[in-house]
Amino acid sequence: MDLGEILRILRNRWLIVVPMLVLAIGLGIGTFVMVPNMYSTYTMVSLLTSPSATQASAQQTGQGQDNPFLYLNGSLIATADFLGRRLQSTDTVLQLKANGLTEKYEVALAENAQGPFLTLTLKGSDSEHLLASAAQLTAFAGTTLNDIQKQNNVAEKDRIKLTQVIPPQTPKVETKDKLKLVIIAAGGTAALGFVLAFMVESISRSRRRKAALAGAEEIDVPVKAAASASADIEGTVVIQLPATAPAPRPAPPAEKIADAEKTQRIQVPPRQSATAISQKESQPRRPGLSTTYQSNGDRGGQNANRVNGS
Repeated sequence: MDLGEILRILRNRWLIVVPMLVLAIGLGIGTFVMVPNMYSTYTMVSLLTSPSATQASAQQTGQGQDNPFLYLNGSLIATADFLGRRLQSTDTVLQLKANGLTEKYEVALAENAQGPFLTLTLKGSDSEHLLASAAQLTAFAGTTLNDIQKQNNVAEKDRIKLTQVIPPQTPKVETKDKLKLVIIAAGGTAALGFVLAFMVESISRSRRRKAALAGAEEIDVPVKAAASASADIEGTVVIQLPATAPAPRPAPPAEKIADAEKTQRIQVPPRQSATAISQKESQPRRPGLSTTYQSNGDRGGQNANRVNGS
């Protein structure tokens, strides 16, 4: 089936295609209007070394003793990964949901970062509530980090701290998920219309073929003609039609039959030579007599050598 055939089918079945296309456009617009907009925001936090570790590092290096940002060592990256996995656990999600944080969030190490930085990403339909949830999640992360260390009997001066590097950003509209729903609704309806058009066309053609076969059977024309290759001419297909009785020929008149029975073939004797003819002519003929040939059924038309009147 080529493109032209497809277009002809769609044109012939426009009563199906056009309403389905209109319905697809309506569903697409309705989905775009009814589905609420999704917003996203993010914030970034960083882990800091404990006060005691900061003082010990300052004594060794001679740098500032009260500046924890100078001593972001590699061990803090492992602690940041540990905290991120804890925040995404099922128990933590349920606990935050019970406290009013209903948006979906994700916690991961910052890309291409060389320090213990965590990115907190949140998505929701209410932009104002999304900002409040981002601040709530940041505070919960600091509380969780302190509780973990407290449960492990870590002294206050030796506990790792958490600070906010980037505050919650202005929520942005996320159109990707919404467009997916629009495409599914509109595209699926349009595809269904095309499928229905081809199904109806297929059923219609099948019915026409059955009707044609039924009409052929009614006039005693075989549906499948037996084809055979001729022995004299290669490539010739001979269609065998059903045998029909020949029309009776009219009987010939009785007069013609009688004439045919009386008529016989006359056999002419071989031609004589010139010498025999001259000798025959030299003989005197009797006056009033001549040689005749008579054709009849009994003598076969041979020379009777009779004299006229005998």
